Amino acid sequence: MKVGELKNRIAAIASKYVSEEEALYFAQEIVETDLRKPPRKKYSDDLLHDIASWRDIQATVEKTIDLPGYTQFNFNGLGPSLKLKEIHDVLEVKANQNGISMVSIVNSAGMHTMHLWTQGLAKRGFFALCSWNGGPDAVVPFNGTKGILGTNPFTYAFPSDTGEVVVDMATSEIPYFKIVEAKQKQTKLPFNAAVDDMGEVTVAPENALDDQGVSNLLPMGATYKGYSINYLMEIMTGALIGAKVSTQMGGDYIETEHGGFIIAIAIDRITDRKKFDDSVKSMNEEIRLQKPKAGTHKVIVPGDTNLGRISGITDESEIEVDTDYLAKLDDLLQ
Repeated sequence: MKVGELKNRIAAIASKYVSEEEALYFAQEIVETDLRKPPRKKYSDDLLHDIASWRDIQATVEKTIDLPGYTQFNFNGLGPSLKLKEIHDVLEVKANQNGISMVSIVNSAGMHTMHLWTQGLAKRGFFALCSWNGGPDAVVPFNGTKGILGTNPFTYAFPSDTGEVVVDMATSEIPYFKIVEAKQKQTKLPFNAAVDDMGEVTVAPENALDDQGVSNLLPMGATYKGYSINYLMEIMTGALIGAKVSTQMGGDYIETEHGGFIIAIAIDRITDRKKFDDSVKSMNEEIRLQKPKAGTHKVIVPGDTNLGRISGITDESEIEVDTDYLAKLDDLLQ
């Protein structure tokens, strides 16, 4: 299937629920996100999930707080990604006015594909930050013995010398799905990714993931520094925006309990844009020119790999799309 054909199919489905302009923007960004992401994920189940929520739930999106530099969107159970353009538009207008703006998302079907939320803003020339509460019962506090905090994924993006830098990562050492996958396939975990119920490092997933789904993942780096960042994202995606923190959530994974935020910074409002671009380019060039360690072939800048995946790809490029996925899209189009 051609890339453009996939975008058009997705846009046709989304236009049943949002404007044609919003649907086209959503389709462009979600397909580009999927192409940039690692090969383990060639298409987005999150897209199907978000569209299905608009089909199944009779609700509207509300702006429950609207300040000069901040807007809160209450999605009333709907998937927020179909309103990606409106949210990016709000952030752009307010950041251009104030230098910085913030949007929070509450009571939604979840911000599952984090990369999506900052990529488009970087393409518009903004510096963007975003996080979502990935709890509960997933990450142990430093020196702890039971998962309490979320995996709390975080993404940032900004315009760079060879394209947009877009980074998307959990603030746990590994994402939750990887410990579930390891337990199912009976494979070992990376060292320093999880602990058992005594707080000791284990590579056996069955010792770090119980039958109720509670995991003992370590924060990124397995250090106090990683724990502090994971904790910061917990507070910013919960208490700061009026959503629940992981310890207040129910025992089951209830999507509407989770919150998230996106911040946009207008680079040219707070510094000289040429100076910013020159600084980023200087840093990146020196990083890429550094001698790599033995056994590797180059040193990369964050985001280089996902930019490489879309290099040369146009709407006319042929991509492999799973037939089951296409069938699900067709079902949503009915």
